[in-house]
Amino acid sequence: MGSTTPHKGTEADGAPEGGVGFRGVVAASEAGAGRRSGMVRRARAAYVVAGVLAMLVAWQLLSFVVSPAVMASPADTAKALAGLAWGSKLWVELLITLKRLVIGLAMGAAVGWLLGIVAGVHRQLRSFLEPLRWVSMTVPAVIIAVLAMLWFGLGDLAVIFLVAVIVFPTMYVNTVSGVQAVDRRLTEMGQVYHFSRRLLLTEVYLPGIASPVLAGLTLATGVAVRAVVLGEVLGAMNGIGHAFSRAMAYLETPELFAWIVVLLALMAVIEFGVLRPVRRRIMRWRKAGG
Repeated sequence: MGSTTPHKGTEADGAPEGGVGFRGVVAASEAGAGRRSGMVRRARAAYVVAGVLAMLVAWQLLSFVVSPAVMASPADTAKALAGLAWGSKLWVELLITLKRLVIGLAMGAAVGWLLGIVAGVHRQLRSFLEPLRWVSMTVPAVIIAVLAMLWFGLGDLAVIFLVAVIVFPTMYVNTVSGVQAVDRRLTEMGQVYHFSRRLLLTEVYLPGIASPVLAGLTLATGVAVRAVVLGEVLGAMNGIGHAFSRAMAYLETPELFAWIVVLLALMAVIEFGVLRPVRRRIMRWRKAGG
């Protein structure tokens, strides 16, 4: 008569007596996924470290059989690098190269990105710019460097121009590809609802092209580092490329390899310290918005 029926658990608030429950299953699944993701990251990092160690071992072994005038050992390179870092030479040359790299990369990437967005939307402009894209991707970098020296002389302008011209087609092609890959249903829906161009750009195109643009920027950065060194070797009186050229001319092999290590470190800082964190943040923004 006055008895009450015991409460039965449901899938929403838990499981029946003795069960785990829907929320518990979800929590356990997420915890397992987090553990697996952590194990994958640790394994990947271990393989990266193993790869670096293998390269160092191979370098050391080669230095035993190759003349020191041709290849410096890791130990000699480390000594030369320490000597450069102890004085002001390393930091002065690094700042000069970094200035040229950042300005040239920013100019080339910005022009390639802007033209890529417009060309991706408008087929006529894409066809109009196709000869420029083809020429900028076909002409060898050394010829562009010679023309830059002829037009601007030795110094900053020639190197910055070279970097910008080399970077432009990479960013342009990746941006155009990203715009063309945007879901046409989204753009058609925007046209049906009379979205403004600004709204289409910020809500449809920019999220859609984020991945290819960032991939293009990563590639462009690597190209820009090589371009700035080439420009400094051929057409500058300072910078890492010029220091590299001087070390080669005077057969200072340990210092030459030390400058190579500096360039690798510079690229690592840009990619792993700047580009990848920006990419992760943009991907989180896309997921939050999607």
